[in-house]
Amino acid sequence: MGEVFAGRYELLDPIAMGGMGTVWCVLDRADHQVKAAKILRQSDAASLLRFVREQSMRIDHLHVVTPQSWAGMDDRVLFTMPLVRGGSVADLLKQYGALPVRWVALLVDQTLQALEAVHGAGIVHRDVKPANLLLEPTGGGRPHVRLTDFGIAAPLDEPRMTRASMVIGSPGYMAPEQWRGADPDFRSDLYSVGRVGIEMLTGVRPTADSPGLDVDALRTDDENRDALLDLLARACDEDPGQRPASAADMRADLADLRLDTLPAAAGETVTVRDHFDGLATTLPGSPTDTSASTRLDHGTAPATRVDHRPAPGTRVDHGAATRVQPVAPAQVGSRLPAYVLLVVGLVAVFVGAWLLLT
Repeated sequence: MGEVFAGRYELLDPIAMGGMGTVWCVLDRADHQVKAAKILRQSDAASLLRFVREQSMRIDHLHVVTPQSWAGMDDRVLFTMPLVRGGSVADLLKQYGALPVRWVALLVDQTLQALEAVHGAGIVHRDVKPANLLLEPTGGGRPHVRLTDFGIAAPLDEPRMTRASMVIGSPGYMAPEQWRGADPDFRSDLYSVGRVGIEMLTGVRPTADSPGLDVDALRTDDENRDALLDLLARACDEDPGQRPASAADMRADLADLRLDTLPAAAGETVTVRDHFDGLATTLPGSPTDTSASTRLDHGTAPATRVDHRPAPGTRVDHGAATRVQPVAPAQVGSRLPAYVLLVVGLVAVFVGAWLLLT
């Protein structure tokens, strides 16, 4: 048995490690479900602020990964999310290189559906890239993507929390205005979608020092591919005013191409496999030990929820307006107020430092 975090979450296997912490595959002993969990140390104030931000941005949509619960133990905090078992678009590109036109059209459309929901909640993601587009294991069938990692996302109307000279995002996928430290804008996310789409179409990863797109050099004799290339290139225009005005507009332009109805190409072998094959979604486990002195399980963080779940049997129209409703926090344990005060205090320190710097 691995380490049990806060008396509830059994750490099974690490999934990924990075500067923001470690992502684990965990068993939640409360419901015996296998989940993904991000763990970071409270001593890193900047990471903790991102943790609080990510917990507060809860968007219910079939193409968005939504945080589920969170807990604290010693000097670490953890939050869980559904375990998306098919790896990421980055993994798919590493395995296959350029993807079939039909696949690219479907993945771009689903990413835009996710951004419609995110932007509808007034949030700019700011880090759309292949590694943040997770895949359900659908085999060789229709792919299903889910947008994740809201650690640097920001409400459109939120006061700037960093200096204008500070660049936030992923090189190669950031819009030019992000490089200049400009305020976030929905069209910046569309630029990133364009860059990701062109990478999926060509198999060539953009770099931070990539020059402007030479679309003519990327053309082939495939009319469908070139039509999609032109659409993606418009989203990558250096002038935000020349990009599609919204994710919905870009989806409409994509739908006009009717690429999602293309038949599978001869010899098409792209498959989204289960990266956790052999690991059940539900495992037996001991009941949660709620008496553990270190347990600080706070359930759902205070948030805004965008509810997109359709009634059974209905056709999902992702272009429709979203309904926003508040999600109440779960009150668990007598130590909750002290921990909340700690988080609020750290955020206050960060904001104070920002005020001094600006």
